[in-house]
Amino acid sequence: MQLLTYYIELRAGFEHGVENQGQRVTLEELAERLYCTTRNVKLLLKKMAEQGWISWKPGRGRGNASELTFHISVEEMISKQAMELAGRGDYLGTIELIHQLGKGEALQDSFIDWLFSYFGYRAVEHEERYKDTLRFPVYKWLVTLDPVHAFFAFDCHLINQIFDTLVGYNPQNMVIEPHLAHYWEISEDSLHYTFYLRKGVLFHHGREMTAYDVHYSFSRLIELGASASQGWLTDGIEALTVLNRNAIAIELKQPNVLFLQQLSHTSMAIVPEEICRDNEAMFARMPIGTGPFRLERNDDYICKLRAFDSYFGVRPHLDQVEIWLLPQDLSEVGPSWDMVQVLCDSTDSKIPVGAVGKDSEWHQIKQSVLGCSLLTFNMNKQGPQQQRLFRKAVDLVIDRERMVEELGGLREAPASSFLPRLERAESPYQTDFEEAKRLLDEMGYGGEQLNMFIYTQQNEDAVWICNQCAKVGIPIQLIPHSKSEMMKLDTIANADLILYHIVMESDYDLHIVQTLKQSNSYVRAHLNEVRIEWIDGEIDLLLANPNQEERIRKLNEMVDMLQEDKSFLFVLHRSLHTTYHDSIKGVSINDLGWVDFRKIWFAPSR
Repeated sequence: MQLLTYYIELRAGFEHGVENQGQRVTLEELAERLYCTTRNVKLLLKKMAEQGWISWKPGRGRGNASELTFHISVEEMISKQAMELAGRGDYLGTIELIHQLGKGEALQDSFIDWLFSYFGYRAVEHEERYKDTLRFPVYKWLVTLDPVHAFFAFDCHLINQIFDTLVGYNPQNMVIEPHLAHYWEISEDSLHYTFYLRKGVLFHHGREMTAYDVHYSFSRLIELGASASQGWLTDGIEALTVLNRNAIAIELKQPNVLFLQQLSHTSMAIVPEEICRDNEAMFARMPIGTGPFRLERNDDYICKLRAFDSYFGVRPHLDQVEIWLLPQDLSEVGPSWDMVQVLCDSTDSKIPVGAVGKDSEWHQIKQSVLGCSLLTFNMNKQGPQQQRLFRKAVDLVIDRERMVEELGGLREAPASSFLPRLERAESPYQTDFEEAKRLLDEMGYGGEQLNMFIYTQQNEDAVWICNQCAKVGIPIQLIPHSKSEMMKLDTIANADLILYHIVMESDYDLHIVQTLKQSNSYVRAHLNEVRIEWIDGEIDLLLANPNQEERIRKLNEMVDMLQEDKSFLFVLHRSLHTTYHDSIKGVSINDLGWVDFRKIWFAPSR
């Protein structure tokens, strides 16, 4: 790897396309370029020549020019080395090489084709048996696998594969089902819950899960409070009491009709006390749960899950899952796996990725993503965004219909609600640049620049909105932050505006409550204290109401009030496409927009 690095550094000092053409250069010049002595340069050149990378004809006499001939391009070199590493099973070395030395536009087409042929669903022979393996790339990496800090959809999806909760929520029939707890009792006043745990449930490291782990998991979330993404989930717990190894009692401060649904939330997953307590930072990277998959590896580039043979539920058909982080540049030359998930055939069928309609053995699932993109305004920071007239002006210049038409892709429709199914027959939006200018004049807007925080520099939606705002004299600077930074309250507080996409789940009323209560929810964090106090009071009343229709109606009224005030803006809904080969069975997409690993299986070709 070090010799390859020197070669790439050496090659960078010459023009493009000079392979097999002698270049006049002195040893002293090469030493300066490689930051080493002429003696070391000679050794490096000898090793490169032995590899067949270069030819070197030394000049006669000190200081005289020599002739250096390159025989292989940087693109070919990276591709060749990466293929050799992968061929030896060194996938980490392969992906490190791609990250450290290669840019997407510099890699050969043949290498790109080879690389993406590695992804998909395939049966790998291992120790006289076949292991069904799903390997796929992503361009945005995990932030944390600690349930209490779960924030992003991808993180939550993997956490749900590694951990279990006391109960589960079935979105199809909207009922709570037993999970780690096989039975529970609720007092007449709805303040006391007793949960009876399954016996013999094992954590991935072999220890049996007990009620003490449940006590620790919930107590930890209570103690973390607002510093955890979903600390609000335990706000209503008054006391936790371990009755014995397999039973725990929970006392609430007031009735909460959504409490069982809250217990099914990702952040309420049960963790092993001694492992988590001893090193929380390590636990967030290499967690241990009771779930259907155990984590085998999670470094800077590869995350590997393996089916947990001792799982108390139904063991997954899939034996292992490998997730590779690829450079963002490669997303432009390879298939987009951000919102389009393609599961490939295990045979060398040469079918182009996503070749729906070109072969009867390929299928596609298209569905709307639950959720939408939102634009929030920070009411706690000085600036024009604090004034309703300004927020209304921004709303008037965002022509959602034209945005969908011009940007295309997986943008599906304008949004006026959190879920596509709640959209009204007629769009409530109007676009009026002249009225927007009038409102800005009325409020005395002086053209102050605002900062919009986003996750990545390549955000077409954000650029489009900024261009529209510029047409009425509103300058907006886009400031990208890492996903981990965008979870922090300090970062959120420094933004004037935040544009992001929120992914929701089927339990609509709980998820709206979560959006309004989560400590680092951009919607909540950007509201002022008066609004937050009002929201908290309304939600306390709502959680005590057993009538779901009334709860949802009240939540919709709250959202409408926030919309009337333009506290945040709905922008767009998106769709999701999943392409898969006929040999892959059991494909289903969960609410988080991901293929459920535990349900898919592979049918061999006949």
